Amino acid sequence: MAADQEKGIGIVGYGGFGQFLHQAWDKMDNARVVAVCDSDSARNPGNVAFYQRVADLLADPNVEIVSIATPPSSHKDLAIKALQAEKHVLVEKPLALSENDALLVKRVAQTAGLVASVNFVLRYNTIVECLREIVKSEVLGKLRRADLRNYAMQDTVPEGHWFWDPRVSGGILVEHGVHFFDLASWINESPADNAFSVGVERKPGMEDRVFAVVKYANGVLGTFWHSFSRPRELEHTSFHFAFDLGEVDMIGWIPLELRIWGWTNAKGLEKIKSLPGRLDISVEPTNCTAARSSEFTYEVSHLVDVVVSLEESKLEVYASNLRSIMADMIAAIDNPSHQMRVTLDDAIEAVRIAERATKFAHPEWY
Repeated sequence: MAADQEKGIGIVGYGGFGQFLHQAWDKMDNARVVAVCDSDSARNPGNVAFYQRVADLLADPNVEIVSIATPPSSHKDLAIKALQAEKHVLVEKPLALSENDALLVKRVAQTAGLVASVNFVLRYNTIVECLREIVKSEVLGKLRRADLRNYAMQDTVPEGHWFWDPRVSGGILVEHGVHFFDLASWINESPADNAFSVGVERKPGMEDRVFAVVKYANGVLGTFWHSFSRPRELEHTSFHFAFDLGEVDMIGWIPLELRIWGWTNAKGLEKIKSLPGRLDISVEPTNCTAARSSEFTYEVSHLVDVVVSLEESKLEVYASNLRSIMADMIAAIDNPSHQMRVTLDDAIEAVRIAERATKFAHPEWY
């Protein structure tokens, strides 16, 4: 297909998330959903080709990109089948349940010469980009700690859901935690040295609370709490980042707000003022011009208290980020020299961290 032609997308797995993908991508100028596949005939949208067998969707010549939105245990095999059918592939996280299986997908993609990526949609979020810039520019000094608190609702994963079966989901850290392991790795720009976890079961076979610790090669410590037990109305996610000279809190699992507090200098203040989004900023002079933290001495001049926020709703931001990752993928398809923001190596690293942490708590799962 020529680079200037509209790309045809086929979605495998047409539950709630698959339908949301369809709605998001149908608003793109250079791509549209042309086919979906689901075992449930009641999910036929009626306005695109509908298949109940994956092989039939893969045989559709109008499908150039396959989006895999099925339970995690099927991701590896479906990705490989799509690549062998000469389709580019975007896989919902995780890429696979194990590092070895994820590496296998990469080898198949490389052999086929096709574009493959994982839907780490948070990398395309404006608030996340702001946070990454704060870390890279050391506006608040060196990053020392990342602390995720993810209080998820239980309504979407009732008892008996495949989410609770580690043979299907891989457990909370593999199924869900990879999003945040990847986010921390990308923001921190350092690989993980070690990872471990502990978990608590609501009842036998239903572990709904997990706490993981990750030590990164550059000395940053990450802690990751996930629970799937709250009422829908009380669902809340925050990611706290501690620096030598201050703190940053990112609010929302689809981040909509960033709260920045601490000491900086004139250059750092200008960097903060240049961040995209709506800024509510308070600035006061510091009572000193130099501050020592750990082994570093920093020039300081201002105490800042800042809120960066987005105007759009959570679902609007989520859909926009999904369009961004698809646009990035299309750019890589059209131009082989284009480097996607999310690579298979990134997906493999996230699975590696999740698998290592999970094995510590549950060697019997392996």
